[in-house]
Amino acid sequence: MAQLKLFGEGQPQGGTTDHSALANLGYAQSGHSGFVPSQGEALIEILRCTTRASIGSGATPSTESLLRVIGTLDTHPAVAGYFLVYGNRAAGPQFTYALSGGARGQGTPSASYVYGLYFFGQHDSPSTCYQLGGILIQQQSGASGTGALIAARGIYIPPGHWAGSKPSTAYGIHIEDQGGAGVGIAYGIHITEQTATVPVLLQLGSPIPKLYVLGGTPAANQTSVYMMEGPNLRHVQWKDGAAIGAGDRVMVLV
Repeated sequence: MAQLKLFGEGQPQGGTTDHSALANLGYAQSGHSGFVPSQGEALIEILRCTTRASIGSGATPSTESLLRVIGTLDTHPAVAGYFLVYGNRAAGPQFTYALSGGARGQGTPSASYVYGLYFFGQHDSPSTCYQLGGILIQQQSGASGTGALIAARGIYIPPGHWAGSKPSTAYGIHIEDQGGAGVGIAYGIHITEQTATVPVLLQLGSPIPKLYVLGGTPAANQTSVYMMEGPNLRHVQWKDGAAIGAGDRVMVLV
C-alpha cells in the first residue's frame, strides 16, 4: 500500500502506512485520505460549490450531481451506499438519522418539481423477479433495546410546514393508478391480516374513527367494519329483515 499523505503536506518521507499506528493523531493531523480519526470525524473533503465527485468503476462526474455512485457488483446483496450511525448521547433527547437531507427548488424555472427523496426499482434481468419496489422499510429492535418502545411507524408523515406559499391541495399519500395493460391485479393499498392484542386493519379519522376495520374473524351475523353515525362509532352487523321480505338480510348500525 502506498504511504499516506496528509492534506496540505508534500510527498511523505518515511513514516508508516499502518492505519492503526495513526489512531492517536490529533484532529488537525489526522486528515489523511482513507482514515477516520478515533474521535469519529471524517475529514475527507470532496464537496465544494464548484466540485463534482464520482465513485465507482466507469463513473464520471456530472454537472447534475454533486456526488455520483455508479457501479456493478456480483455480490449478494449489492448495495450502492451503506449508512450506519449510532446515536450515543448520554442525556437529553436523541434523534438519530442514518440519512438526512432535503431539496429546495430555487431559481426561476418555467416549471418546478421538487422532491426530497426519489428512488426507483427496475427489473432488467431475464430471471424471475419475485419482488420489485421503490422503497423497502423494516422496523426492528436489537437484543439490548430493552427500554420502553412507545410507537413504531414504518412511514411517518407529520403536518406540512407552509411558511410561504400554501398548496391548493395537500396529500399525505397520493396513489396513482397501479394498473395498466397486462397487469393482472392492481391494488391501491393492500394490507395483510394483522396479529396483535387488538388487530386493526384500517382506521380513518382520529380520535373517533369515521371508518374502522378490525382484523380477525368476526362472530356470526357480524362484520369487521365500524362506521361513524352522528357522534358515535357504530358496529355494522347483519340483521334478518323479516318485515322486509322472507329471507332478506340488511346491514344495520348498532
